[in-house]
Amino acid sequence: MLSLDHPEVCQTALQHPLGIHSIRIHGEGVPRLLLKLPVSYLLPIKLGHGFRIYVVPVDVADVASYGLMCAFDDDDDEPLVCWRMLDDHPDTHDLLHALTRREVFVHLFDEQNRELAGYRAITDVPLEAKARLDHLKFPRIDHAGYHAATEEAKAWFGRRNPTDDAGAMRVKFVSPLFPDDQLIEDDRDHLYRFHGAKGRGFTTLERVEAGLPQELDIILLLQRVFRPDQIFHAPLRHYDNEEIADVVVLTDDVCLVIQAKDSPNTSQTLQRSIERKRTTTRKQLRSAINQVVGALSYIKRTRPLRMRVDGEEVVVDLGQRNILALVVVRELFLDDYDAYSALLFNALGRGEHPCLALEYEELHSYTTFCPSPAQFLSAYFQVFDSAMEHGEFPRLRFGLNDVEALLQAQEKTSGTE
Repeated sequence: MLSLDHPEVCQTALQHPLGIHSIRIHGEGVPRLLLKLPVSYLLPIKLGHGFRIYVVPVDVADVASYGLMCAFDDDDDEPLVCWRMLDDHPDTHDLLHALTRREVFVHLFDEQNRELAGYRAITDVPLEAKARLDHLKFPRIDHAGYHAATEEAKAWFGRRNPTDDAGAMRVKFVSPLFPDDQLIEDDRDHLYRFHGAKGRGFTTLERVEAGLPQELDIILLLQRVFRPDQIFHAPLRHYDNEEIADVVVLTDDVCLVIQAKDSPNTSQTLQRSIERKRTTTRKQLRSAINQVVGALSYIKRTRPLRMRVDGEEVVVDLGQRNILALVVVRELFLDDYDAYSALLFNALGRGEHPCLALEYEELHSYTTFCPSPAQFLSAYFQVFDSAMEHGEFPRLRFGLNDVEALLQAQEKTSGTE
């Protein structure tokens, strides 16, 4: 496994939030591709024995350029995708070099930097894709230009035709580098000190049972923002030991109630039609919102707040804390946000009970780019206040400035260690 054999080499690539990267191991002749994505993206890559890469034309400041849209086939018409703009950076040049080679090693990491699979693969680069990369220009990209190019690439991908599909690069897996059905034990004990923790965690690429793995992953994301002692996993009501919510976060200023819903990460789930996935999302949202309503009711009538965690009762005077809620599901569809907004408004009113609905990947972005309680809550209310003003919840976008700030902060942290 790359993470065990060369941890210092892949560490830099793993600092990026999500996406495709390339790394080189000194003395090796075969380049390595690294994909860092949620498990719902990684399983289709495994099941499809590879993935496609489209070289997408975009304009940046009136300069014709290209980016890479990686597509993972959970659905023929609307596959899962991740986008990478090609800029004049050493990592980009390493990636382009790797894609010109016939043989590569591919390593799949989740958003928690856990290596779940690895494969020896061959690449197939059609002539049109090769020609585009050979004539690639690297324009200067700013924050606004990056957003514009991203939207243009998404629109191009939505309009693609069979000729575009035939012109995509193919990365085809030949053989696994290590067993790809293993149970990963996470022994990073500093990540499992929250209330209700068991001291360690476990994860797999394929998940038949959805609930607990997602809840633990959500807590790992939240610990980028909040201290472990502020996080309570599955606290119970004091009088009947029924669960209040999946996660409760208590700071000096906020009581944040989080309810999560997920589907099994299996081939059967991934092969559902888009319409069935849409229906499942709405059903999960409705169920989670109802549970949030119940949790908020308990918290408001139980003063001081009483919870049972790890067999002991915790009593907290909430005082003037803001009581907020968050619902997390596997995926949300951009053209269904009016329906999601209606569910939230109908159950929780307009402004009386602040609540957001995020897909898991969004929560990853929030906790990556807003790594303090103040930043996280600022992003939360930016979205909530917009919904109050316009009658529909927007989707918060993070861009180039956010990535650059993140990497600079990580470099500063590494320099002081």
